[in-house]
Amino acid sequence: MSSVKLVNITKSFDEKIVLQDINIDIKDGELVSLLGVSGCGKSTTLQLIAGLINPDSGDIIFNDKSVLNTPTGKRDAVIVFQDYLLFPHMSVYENIEFGLKMKNINKKIRKDKVNELIKLVKLNGYENKYPSELSGGQKQRVAIARTLAINPKILLLDEPFSNLDINLRNEMRDF
Repeated sequence: MSSVKLVNITKSFDEKIVLQDINIDIKDGELVSLLGVSGCGKSTTLQLIAGLINPDSGDIIFNDKSVLNTPTGKRDAVIVFQDYLLFPHMSVYENIEFGLKMKNINKKIRKDKVNELIKLVKLNGYENKYPSELSGGQKQRVAIARTLAINPKILLLDEPFSNLDINLRNEMRDF
């Protein structure tokens, strides 16, 4: 894990201020939830931390170092989006394996990790299915498994359990 600080962050879109002078200090190992009404800036905050968008002003700090000029891929902060962003041409197995492949992880280790995650998110038997063949909840579980596969230091979840049934939601929270 890593500590994360947002210092005096302001972000606007088309003249509309979404975040103004926001300060957040998340210690290593802490679990934090952002709560608020639709449109209040929760997703924007996650995108700022992940480096997908830049603030108008302020600083974003990981482990006492500014990451404003650090490329998204080097931040080791991974986000699971509300709309999953699965690769439509890849199977469940291939979607989960993707990040491990990009990191050149050994094939046997990849296979073991993907199979472990498929069990965790209760998608046994779906390994060869494609996103178009899955329900919303199943797609969400694939997206969560894909993110967990690479073991990021900072895990950002945007509405991670919204499409899961109550039993699976409780199991995933325990993980």
